[in-house]
Amino acid sequence: MSAGLVNHTWHEASLAMKFVDQEVLVLGRPCTDNLNQIIEVLQCSMRPFYHFVFREVELKRNMPIWDQYGPCMKSLVLLCCDLSEKALIEIFKCCTSLKVLHINDCRECLMSGRLLEDESDIKELSETFKNLQELSLGYNRFLSDALFNRLVAICPNVESLSLMGCQISFHCGLYKKFYPQNITLPDASQSVLTFLNALHYLRQQAYKLKRLNFGYTLIDGTALTTLAALEDLKLESLMLQGCYQLTVQGIKGLTQHQTCLKILDLSYCVRITDASLLHICKNLTKLETLRIKRCRAVTDCGVKYIRLLKNLKELDISENELLTGDCITLGICSDPNINDSNVEQDIDSENFNFGPTDQHSVMKKTIQKKTVQILSANALNLHEESIECISKCFPNLRLLELNYCFSGVTNKTIQMIFKELVHLQTLKISHCDKVSDAGLIGMDAGNHEHFEPIQVVHEPEFTESNRLRISLRSRAEEEIVRDANRKREVMKICENVVKPVDFNTFSGFSLIRLKCLRELDLSGCNRITDLSLKHAFAFLELKILNLSQCQQITDVGLDYLSKNNPAIEDLNLNQCHNISDIGISYLAQRLHRLKRLIIQGCSQLTDHTLDAIKLYCKSLHYLDTRYCRGMSVAGLESLTHLYVDWIKHIDDIVSSEHGVPPPPAPPLPSLPSLP
Repeated sequence: MSAGLVNHTWHEASLAMKFVDQEVLVLGRPCTDNLNQIIEVLQCSMRPFYHFVFREVELKRNMPIWDQYGPCMKSLVLLCCDLSEKALIEIFKCCTSLKVLHINDCRECLMSGRLLEDESDIKELSETFKNLQELSLGYNRFLSDALFNRLVAICPNVESLSLMGCQISFHCGLYKKFYPQNITLPDASQSVLTFLNALHYLRQQAYKLKRLNFGYTLIDGTALTTLAALEDLKLESLMLQGCYQLTVQGIKGLTQHQTCLKILDLSYCVRITDASLLHICKNLTKLETLRIKRCRAVTDCGVKYIRLLKNLKELDISENELLTGDCITLGICSDPNINDSNVEQDIDSENFNFGPTDQHSVMKKTIQKKTVQILSANALNLHEESIECISKCFPNLRLLELNYCFSGVTNKTIQMIFKELVHLQTLKISHCDKVSDAGLIGMDAGNHEHFEPIQVVHEPEFTESNRLRISLRSRAEEEIVRDANRKREVMKICENVVKPVDFNTFSGFSLIRLKCLRELDLSGCNRITDLSLKHAFAFLELKILNLSQCQQITDVGLDYLSKNNPAIEDLNLNQCHNISDIGISYLAQRLHRLKRLIIQGCSQLTDHTLDAIKLYCKSLHYLDTRYCRGMSVAGLESLTHLYVDWIKHIDDIVSSEHGVPPPPAPPLPSLPSLP
């Protein structure tokens, strides 16, 4: 889209189908008040739009958008929208080419239970939606068996179904209460949504279904086993995040029947144990994506079995409090140390102890570490050796998340990442406060050829020269002084040795080696200063940069940042108290693609910042200026008056993956109660 603004030739090239088919048009808050004006603009547009998202808006059939774009519309996503049953049906009839339909958290059209009561509408829409492949009915609290049956009846060829966050009843007693004679479609209940009714549909559609989402429901082990055992059902993707009723037996039944699974999401399933992982890794040999985020009962021993997944491309083991660095060094990244016979014995006995005598045994099927492209290991108790193992064992990583790994991510290990993982496109090391300029620039202790290692030691309070002086500094103040001394030493080295964007004189490895970097999160790394922005930031493709709470950054650093990183579109400077209006003016004038700017809590900013934004930021879509005490109400009002179409508030953010914010994670049961 940016390239299409260069000239007429580039604009024509940008309208190629391969590009246009990836664009999504989002209509909703906070531009609801101007929705009519936006629709008028769309009416005059000559370019095609195939994918639409409507969020928190009132939809009516007489909106001209349906007649103009409905026949060619490929995907329609309705999030928290207000529309009647009649309007929804009429809109459906206009969309004759839909492949994706999401109706998430839309209460008004489902509350009465009268949607699609006319059988003629069902018959007509079933022909209209014959190409529909993906249906999502997530977070609809008024969805009943009757409504579910009608909605799936108009989608005869669905391959992907989502009931995420729906209030599904899995209790057989409740089903018998509403269905004493096991009556199904003609007399389906309009009061409750039951699993057995959904199971009846899944059994009929099994030969077509490839992807299911039961996330944040009360599905238990028995229901999961029954679902997995359906004849002709061969799932490729199953999302079960937040299903805290799942047990080992349910996972065992799943892995025995659904051996073709490629994507399995068990995030926030607090009853998933090492035994569950053993069944998954032994039976699901085709698995490419495994997410076990905050599965708090998983230990280092269970994670070791992940080596069995030879086709794994994405792994998320974040926020598991029982995991340590050994799950990396002695587990995922270690040499094969268990064989197939040991695995069979572990399945039978559920014995997960790895003794020292197992170190030299051989395993035939192990994880192909070169295939892994995404690794998330946030908030784990990792050590430096584990980070080095990750760097050496996964050379083709494209995304690496190590947020809140306080002990493992240091200046030494971050340089190992820069050395080995040169294909990284996303790197997140938020709140790893041991990382400093020396690590990012590439001259940490022992890595510089011409100077002694940088060591800033604490000077004793009582010496011959200052015997009568008593330091009144607190521990925090002493740390500030040491940081200042360290910064002074690094600056001296940079000025004497380093040429701009040239680090050949250092034996260490700089951040600048990551030429493909597109997203970088350094929030909370408070030891980073302007030196890093000057000597380690020069990326042609960097789009998203988070420097939140990096409080030592000043206008000087922003000057170099804006000169050497022209593609930045999303910049977070939250609580960077040392930046002023001058620094923001550098950004506004040079970052022509800037779409999202967060300057919350920057106390030195005044109305001059707003003037620079109004004058230069023509592409800005999002601005957060909360707690900027130096800005006046008049200045903010003038900004919203000029840019009412794009000024947004922080509360308007919605998860792009699920469409609506997921509910909070379920409460964690005590460990002794886990099976």
